[in-house]
Amino acid sequence: MSPVNHILVVVNPKGGDRQSPVDKAMILARGMHASVELLICDLAPRSRCAALSLIPWEEPVPVVLADALLEKLAAPLRAQGIEVTLRVVRGEALHLSILEYLHCSNASLLVKETHHHSWARRTLLKNTDWYLAHGSTVPLLLTKEGAWARPPKIMAAIDPHSDKAGGAALNRKILRCATSLAVGLTAELHVIHTYIPRALAAAVATGALPATADIAQNLECETSFKQAQIRSLARASGAACDDVHVEIGSPTERLAHSVEQYGIDVAAIGASSHGLWHRMIAGSTASAVLESLPCDLLVVRPDINALVDAG
Repeated sequence: MSPVNHILVVVNPKGGDRQSPVDKAMILARGMHASVELLICDLAPRSRCAALSLIPWEEPVPVVLADALLEKLAAPLRAQGIEVTLRVVRGEALHLSILEYLHCSNASLLVKETHHHSWARRTLLKNTDWYLAHGSTVPLLLTKEGAWARPPKIMAAIDPHSDKAGGAALNRKILRCATSLAVGLTAELHVIHTYIPRALAAAVATGALPATADIAQNLECETSFKQAQIRSLARASGAACDDVHVEIGSPTERLAHSVEQYGIDVAAIGASSHGLWHRMIAGSTASAVLESLPCDLLVVRPDINALVDAG
């Protein structure tokens, strides 16, 4: 991830004059000396029914009111000496409007609030966050209402043993992005990897469980080996991580547990057909776990060139 120098913030026109994405963009802009662009997408009335599953607000807002809201939201940022630009665009669906504008923007980070999605929208429909996570050309920060600690804590979720196309490159990018935020925010950086022990999985598959002492010894050796690998990967990616966590279990359960245990404010995860994000939103139960996380999410997509090279 290149240094964050321009932050594009999606504003909810029904969200009032204090919004989580704007507040957190202000913190990021101060720490990273970045400019901020506040964006409202005015959806065409004829598209409301077609885009109903994609938008968190239902009625269009007159342009004059959108301009007034943007000015109110910009005032605190400008008072901090942050360069702020304002934009209102029209489109037929929220995700399409954002992604289309993003292609014309010089943004290096996209920030948007995330909110609860019904079971139907999580399992039968693709919501705006899904489209942005898989279509954004820059890292996507999905924010929730909770405020960050001072200083915040950031966790990067990686899979150093991924043998899928571009897996290694995506791990490096996740670490670079998490490190960039951690440095800019003077934040504490954690790295987590979850896994199912191979020896234990093989024993369960064959029905021949080894002795308890052998299991404990194998788990200790495998965990130590993985910790060393992660630290090596972190150093190679320029990530000065404070803590490395190797957890046994599924990504959804262990990430949720670690976020709570270590007081994480932002979790950096990968978005690809083979990555953690895909596994977490593939089913209704996993999606519910993701939505229950109290922290914000930094969603990182793999570079297209990396996927081509890997293929």
